[in-house]
Amino acid sequence: MSIDQIILTLPEKSPEERARMRRNAEDKKASGPPKLRADAEKLLDALDTLEVQEREAVRTMPVAERVVQAFRKRPPSETEEKLLRVLLDNPGSTSTALSQALGWGAQSWHLHFGTMCQNREADLWPAPPSKTRDANFYSSILADFERDGATWSLKPEVVGALAQLGIHAKARA
Repeated sequence: MSIDQIILTLPEKSPEERARMRRNAEDKKASGPPKLRADAEKLLDALDTLEVQEREAVRTMPVAERVVQAFRKRPPSETEEKLLRVLLDNPGSTSTALSQALGWGAQSWHLHFGTMCQNREADLWPAPPSKTRDANFYSSILADFERDGATWSLKPEVVGALAQLGIHAKARA
């Protein structure tokens, strides 16, 4: 199969397959014969271009659609689903209260929620910089933080997207 035919198949390749193809192309570019080096360079350029195009497509997608896509691409673990449900069930709660609702100590909820958001940042949207430390504020990708009471609530679009994924708040009596 020619390099042009391989490049045409890139959109249907999984992220893992693309990563493997990238590693192989980088190896060939570094130490292959001239024809393989040229093909490797062409493949790497095509992979870079495709990644930019896909990121742009995500940026223009409505928020709820991005959330659904991100959680379908990387389904939430049992713990991540608990992180989402506890916030759905307890909007306007502090990190400590959310942690306690899960049977955890301190502000464990916030740590795990931020990690979950960070793991999906590329499929959602960039996290804004934190106002209190030299890092990004990953939790704010999916949730709003009210500084005055130090409380959390899921963004309205996120609530709707989670419902599409079958993740709902408990029915209130």
